[in-house]
Amino acid sequence: MYFGFGGLTTVFVLLLGVAFFVVLARLSRLQERQRSLEDKVEQLEARLSVLARRAVRTDETDARPASAPDKTDVAPEAELSPSDDLVAADERTETPEERVDAQSAAKGPWDVAATEADDISLRQIITREPAPTAIKERPTPYFLSEENSAALMAWLRANWTLAIAAVSFVLGGLFMVQYGIEKGILTPAMRVIGALILGAGLVGGGEYLRRKFGDEATPATRHLPSTFAGAGVVVLFIGILSAHALYGLVSALTALIGVVIVAAGAVLMGWLYAGVLPAIGLIGAGIAPFLVSSPDADPRPFYAYFAVIALAGLLIDSFRRWAWVSALSLVIASGGLALLHFDADFAPGLIAATLALALGALIIPERRLIPELTGAPLSGASGQDRPAFPTYLGYFGILIPTFSAVWVGLPDSAYATEVWMALATCVVLFLAVSLWLVRSPALFEAAALPVIGFFILLILQALEHGKVYVEFRNFLDAMPETPLPTTLWWLLGAAAVMGGAAFWRLKQEGQSSDEDRAKQSLFWVILSAGFVPATVFLLEFLWAPRSVIGASPWAFAVMAGAAFLVVLTQRRTAFEGVDRHQDVGLFASAAILLIALALFLLLSKAALTLGLALLVALSVLLDRRFDLKVLTWVTHLGAAVIGYRLLIDPGAFYAIDRASWPAFGLTHVSALGAFAVMAKLGRDERESIRATGESAFLSTAGLFAMLLIARVFEDTHTENWFSGLGAAIWASSTLAQIWRLTASKGHFRKLRWVFIGFTGLAAVGFATLQVILTYELLEWHGSVQGPPIFDVLALAYLPLAAVLGGGAYLYYRKRPHTSRMFLRALTILSSLSALFWGYLEIRRLWRGPKLSAPGPSDGELYTYTVAMLLLSLGVLAVAVFRRSDLLRRIAMTGVALTIVKVFLVDMGGLSGLTRVVSFVGLGLALAGLAWLNRKIDSLWPDRSKPEETEVPMPEEDET
Repeated sequence: MYFGFGGLTTVFVLLLGVAFFVVLARLSRLQERQRSLEDKVEQLEARLSVLARRAVRTDETDARPASAPDKTDVAPEAELSPSDDLVAADERTETPEERVDAQSAAKGPWDVAATEADDISLRQIITREPAPTAIKERPTPYFLSEENSAALMAWLRANWTLAIAAVSFVLGGLFMVQYGIEKGILTPAMRVIGALILGAGLVGGGEYLRRKFGDEATPATRHLPSTFAGAGVVVLFIGILSAHALYGLVSALTALIGVVIVAAGAVLMGWLYAGVLPAIGLIGAGIAPFLVSSPDADPRPFYAYFAVIALAGLLIDSFRRWAWVSALSLVIASGGLALLHFDADFAPGLIAATLALALGALIIPERRLIPELTGAPLSGASGQDRPAFPTYLGYFGILIPTFSAVWVGLPDSAYATEVWMALATCVVLFLAVSLWLVRSPALFEAAALPVIGFFILLILQALEHGKVYVEFRNFLDAMPETPLPTTLWWLLGAAAVMGGAAFWRLKQEGQSSDEDRAKQSLFWVILSAGFVPATVFLLEFLWAPRSVIGASPWAFAVMAGAAFLVVLTQRRTAFEGVDRHQDVGLFASAAILLIALALFLLLSKAALTLGLALLVALSVLLDRRFDLKVLTWVTHLGAAVIGYRLLIDPGAFYAIDRASWPAFGLTHVSALGAFAVMAKLGRDERESIRATGESAFLSTAGLFAMLLIARVFEDTHTENWFSGLGAAIWASSTLAQIWRLTASKGHFRKLRWVFIGFTGLAAVGFATLQVILTYELLEWHGSVQGPPIFDVLALAYLPLAAVLGGGAYLYYRKRPHTSRMFLRALTILSSLSALFWGYLEIRRLWRGPKLSAPGPSDGELYTYTVAMLLLSLGVLAVAVFRRSDLLRRIAMTGVALTIVKVFLVDMGGLSGLTRVVSFVGLGLALAGLAWLNRKIDSLWPDRSKPEETEVPMPEEDET
């Protein structure tokens, strides 16, 4: 702890200047207030004298006979003095707004809302005037404002000599110690005694000036007492610290007692002096340890020293209500502790000192062992009703030990015991906010600070391989007889304690009659229901406990957390409160998540999917029974996870190649059951649950059917058909997501569009890959496996055609308002897939398994013609059955294409009687089609003419 003397002197001067900048606002306001009060006292004295003379004359008039009136009764005002006239004129010209401004100028920064007694001035008591109406203005900052800064600059320009004088006094005491060291003339004891005598003399001189002239009353000596006394306090601190740190004349305990005594005296003087004294004392006391320390000195007592300095400043401000003194005390103390810990880290000292700062910031300003801070919380800082200054002070007081705990627990410089100390500090702070500050609803959001610190420590330990994390992972190299590490049990136990404290606070807030406090229950239910699951999932993903202690012990710990949440769920149903159903749903959701994680740890892939399906069904049934809307998100999340497992991990490839038949069937049947429960047993008002369940059931059923077919052909070459099957799978998922759009709103709808884009691109990619592979099969190499019609080509194209066609049919029947263009696109794509499969099968019938064989032969061409004609006839039959003009036109178009093919392609390969018979047969077929077409025209009504309807004429207006 050695710093250059010249550099620290410069720092001291600069910080002292900053102190004067900070206090100028209050000094200027006090001067204005003093002058205003002096003027008002003079005016009130004159007014009282006038009223007294009036009362005497009234009594004399009442005592005289009525026949002898006195001239004074006619015009008593004529005998008033000139000063009385001025008072009366002031009474007439002063407006209520001016009186409100004068009153607000006299209030301290903590008086956010004045009482009725504060709003009534002495003049109003005398004259019995009604109290003016308060003028509401937007609140300004407590001490960091442009007006205060400008006032501080003005004060420094007028009183800069006082700042230099204070610095000179402090340097005098420091040079006395330095002179003794450099020259060796004085003994260490004499040096310390000299510094103490100088400090006591400065304090005594300041007190003499204050008693004789006052600190601010006399202009010639204004603030001189504060300057002398403040510098004397700093010199006393220097003398006491040098006695221990430089010379070792006294023990650390003795030095600390001396510091406490001097600080107590400074507190008493702070209650009597102006704001210059605490500014000089706090800044000087903050720099003093760095001026008199020695590299060989024990730095640990200085942690307590800075805590004492901060508490002294808070005690001064608890009565003076200057606000800036409290802020300056905490800033100087926390800054000094930070510099001290940088040079010589001592984790217990830093934690204890910062906890003392937090206690002081919460207890001392309001002078209550159990603080009662009401009003707006920190989240209302931007509104009209901003938090009171003690609220800000309390948040800052809790932030200081939280930051210190994170600093102590940093992985690169901490031992395992220090990390545990830091975690315990976060737990203690959370318990303090939850239990101890129950009467301070304005500070409820401060509970988030230790929670954030707790999670930061866990994350840093895992990412940076901290001491606690390394000790936990060392169990991998331990002997077989070594017991399991207890790290996880302590962490989960701490999380459970914090969750239980949050639940107790939830009960208190929920049962409160204050509506504002009852609204805070959501904050506490999130903490109590989410803290244990958040800790568990953080440990699962970052600490990997399964690889260290095994899946079973870790799953047991997770189930214990789930049981804890189940107990909280039951207890929440036992008392009333705002949004009880919502709270119960949150607790149940958290418990279900932990149960799902335990199943994931213990069960196999198929059993895990089964467990998730059971949890989804359980969520739906609980919602149906108890109306727990929060479980809707759990149900959606469970359905998404089941879909992810069926499609990606372990996915379709695992289901085809590696899963056993029982596991394959159990996985998909359980998923279908869960989705059926969502679709059929979901509450009527949960439209999103029903829509999700219905679409998921359809897509899963299609997936199950296609994977079942794929497993039957598992011995074939999958490169010829699985891409097409994959396109069908992803196309079914895309159609299911589009189906869910109608029940999705807001951000959920946007997320649905993201899934539609992802699955749609996957379907297009697989279909394109299948076409490329089929082209290679047609042109170069490869053979088709399986019997004709029921071969791999059917697996490649028929499922896709069935999915697209079935989707078009379902949308047409169930969603009649679906875009016609979308339905036609699905129908066209489905038809193209089926037609392409038919072409490939005809080619395979004539050329064999190797589709790249030379051709086509005449028989193959004729088969194409017959197939086209039969297909056209089939479409025409459907058109007649459905009375569809569109299908009829498509059928006739197919006939026309067949005729074109016959004349342009088939005729070249015919000769002799074959050509005669073929054309005669074609003619007869076309004649029959013409006859059938005319019969259809005669049976169907003429749709080309619109129906004539009589339109009534509007009645004429008689006017």
